[in-house]
Amino acid sequence: MQFLYDNLTATVIALMTTLILLSIQSRATQNSVAEVSRNRMGELTQTFASWLERDIERMGENFEEGERAPFDNPVYTEGSGDTDITTQFTFYRDSTASSGDEYRIATRYEVTQKGTRTVDGTTKPVYQLTRTKRRKEMGGSWESWSGSKGVSPSSLGYFQIDLLDKDASPVPNPNGNADQVHSVRVRFSVVSPFQNAQTFPRATHVGSVLLVRDQSDASVINTPSTMGDCKGGGWKQLTDGTGTPFGCAAACMYMASGGRKGSDNCTGGKGRP
Repeated sequence: MQFLYDNLTATVIALMTTLILLSIQSRATQNSVAEVSRNRMGELTQTFASWLERDIERMGENFEEGERAPFDNPVYTEGSGDTDITTQFTFYRDSTASSGDEYRIATRYEVTQKGTRTVDGTTKPVYQLTRTKRRKEMGGSWESWSGSKGVSPSSLGYFQIDLLDKDASPVPNPNGNADQVHSVRVRFSVVSPFQNAQTFPRATHVGSVLLVRDQSDASVINTPSTMGDCKGGGWKQLTDGTGTPFGCAAACMYMASGGRKGSDNCTGGKGRP
């Protein structure tokens, strides 16, 4: 009888020990999964935010004063929780090819629903942003929109772009009131790719405000078109639109000669101010 009792006691202790070890292992696994999820969510958020900022900072690049607004009005639809989702936004910049041909480049963001995720016990839609481009030669016609030139994570909780005035209030009909647009506000969230009880936070929320590129004469760099434009001993400093000089005087010869060795004479060394 004592033998059976001892065996039963040993079995119970062994089972309890096993359960404790399993519980510890389960908690460690949950913590590990939650950490991987947080890290992945952070990576997706940082990557998306970085290329969004690089993209939008070029809006209006090389535009001259008095040209059309470098953006179209954002298109919105109502999302969950009365949050407006920007489903389309198109903006423009100008570029000169190595051949000397000038192009206008349009970049378009299109946001579509990609399914649903459960966040804090509530099922919510998630979205993905697709980036496309097209261009036209100045005076010509637009080419077709390209295939995808970049996509966001397929787990955006929301995506919203607003064009703001100097008081940070949304501008009504910004395309028709471009002179009132002072900055661009971008807001989005990324939902964690997988979740368990230990996952926190369940989504990141990002907001960024970028100033709209100045299109006045003060932002235009005056560069020489021929070497004869360089005065005073064959050199002159380049100036911005206000006449303020900057950089190296030798850069005038460098620019006027199509980049042939003129900047070797800069006091800071080759190609330096």
